[in-house]
Amino acid sequence: MNEDMLFTLLETTRAGTLQAAKKIQSDYADFADTIPEGFNNNVRWNLGHIITITDQLANYPAGEQPDFGKPFHKSFANGTSPNDWNEETPSLDEIIQALQEQPSKIKEKFAGRLSEPLPKPFSLVGVEFKTVGDLIAFNLYHEGMHLGQINTMLRITK
Repeated sequence: MNEDMLFTLLETTRAGTLQAAKKIQSDYADFADTIPEGFNNNVRWNLGHIITITDQLANYPAGEQPDFGKPFHKSFANGTSPNDWNEETPSLDEIIQALQEQPSKIKEKFAGRLSEPLPKPFSLVGVEFKTVGDLIAFNLYHEGMHLGQINTMLRITK
């Protein structure tokens, strides 16, 4: 896959996530922090998790610093829960701003570098990833999976 296509897919996937996030912000803001029956997390957690995992997958294996700070990683990384949130947890508005900024940050940092080998291969879900481009491509699946969760949560509220 060429670089232009991967960045286009990243931006297209994120546009879908942003569309859902803005719909929640305008029409379902009270629901954003509700954990629906049968789910482990809420909509705000899923949106923050998308940012956090994208940040981790793009940066840490490549030896780069994350673009989003400790409040995101502490609140939305794997194994976290809305039950553990505090006053540092990013708001829905902050999450939407980060969702908007993140694709251009990734493109700016990694343009021309997607085929560079990682300092060491990174394994996840039984797959060995060897380049940042591999991880960004995998992240499209991850983001789509969480967007599906968000859309399911919204459907059950109607």
